[in-house]
Amino acid sequence: MEKVISFKEVNSAAAGIDIGSEKVFVSVDGTEVESFGTTTAEYKRCATYLQQNSIKRVAMEATGVYWIGLYTMLESSQIKVSLVNPRQTMQKKGSKTDVRDCRWIQKLFAAGLLKESFVPEGVLFEIRMLVREREDIIDMGSTYVNKMQRCLELMNIKLANVINQIQGASGMRMIKAILQGERDPQALLLLCDEKIKKNKGELVLESLEGNYNTTWLFMLEQNVELWERHQAQVKKVDARIEVLLDQLLESKGVVENVAVEKRKAVRHHKPQIDMLQERMAKLFGVDLTSISGINSYTLLRLIGETGMDMSRFPTVEQFLSWAGLAPGHHQSGKKSKWVKKAPCNKAGQIFKETAMSLENSKNIAIGAFVRRLKPKRGAAVAYKAGGRKLAAAFYHTLTQGKAYVEYGVKKYEEQQEKREMVLIKKLAKKHHVEIIEKQQVA
Repeated sequence: MEKVISFKEVNSAAAGIDIGSEKVFVSVDGTEVESFGTTTAEYKRCATYLQQNSIKRVAMEATGVYWIGLYTMLESSQIKVSLVNPRQTMQKKGSKTDVRDCRWIQKLFAAGLLKESFVPEGVLFEIRMLVREREDIIDMGSTYVNKMQRCLELMNIKLANVINQIQGASGMRMIKAILQGERDPQALLLLCDEKIKKNKGELVLESLEGNYNTTWLFMLEQNVELWERHQAQVKKVDARIEVLLDQLLESKGVVENVAVEKRKAVRHHKPQIDMLQERMAKLFGVDLTSISGINSYTLLRLIGETGMDMSRFPTVEQFLSWAGLAPGHHQSGKKSKWVKKAPCNKAGQIFKETAMSLENSKNIAIGAFVRRLKPKRGAAVAYKAGGRKLAAAFYHTLTQGKAYVEYGVKKYEEQQEKREMVLIKKLAKKHHVEIIEKQQVA
């Protein structure tokens, strides 16, 4: 006789759902399975079926974007939906079917063995999707910047070697003048910013000595138009995000003004949203741009990924683990080692990118930390560790409601020196070595 192994029920009245592009499979008890289509009418029938079976909570995998329609409809029917990572519900090889999947999800969820993913509600979810859409448009637009540069290279115009961004204000003024027939390098140089004329004037003149060709100019014009079309779309997205931010502020009711300090301007892909820093400070309740490397655009990207309430993370360690920034720890018997974990989620990736941007900073402690760790452990580990420090600072600043204080590289180096001295003394004591400190000459 086979022995049945059962788990203690943690989530009662819970169902498991396996969702695809054409079919949805639902199990309310881990045994019985019902299938539905993916049209709106079928989703409504699914919600009714769950209500008839007294289901209060359901779990389903985050499969592409297929889950969003059903998720919204079930939430509006007062059924709590827990979105889970597909990695948590994997079965042994050779036994995967949609029917078995929904049964397995129901059993794991009822036993409390699945971790719920964070899904922002209402306007926050719309902001998340719009910010991601904005980044996609920017990425697609960068393709045309590369093609513009290629067209210039075909005519041996080395402008990209002299100025940092050919799609910047000075670069675009020169390119448009070239397309309108201007060929005189001196006239083109006059269109540049004063700093470029002062510091790189001669180099710009040399780079503009090109071999002009009507076909390459035609291709350049096409790519300029396509790039500008993408920039126009980004502005439309920014306008929509601004409307949603206003709705979010209205939903919070009366919000006190939060003191903000003027920060370094956003250099790349700055959102065209008025008083973005002030809006972010009001929404979060504290000026998070006080954290090194984090600006108003970073916060706009984070608000839809982390939300504004950290109460679901009782400790900073749980927040770091959720973001995928905590180091993996594997212990077996007397052996204990660090192991590679799954990739960071979107929020963790943002913190890693911010840490990467601090690598060349001169007066920021986390930048010094990244530079010290990179030669020892490699770039990937250094950026992740730096991102972990930034995420911890983000969590503490948000939960404590106090602006972050940057102590600088000097303070960091002093602390590091103290740690090293403690280690040296421990090693000296272990190996019975006497340390004689060098006396300072008066």
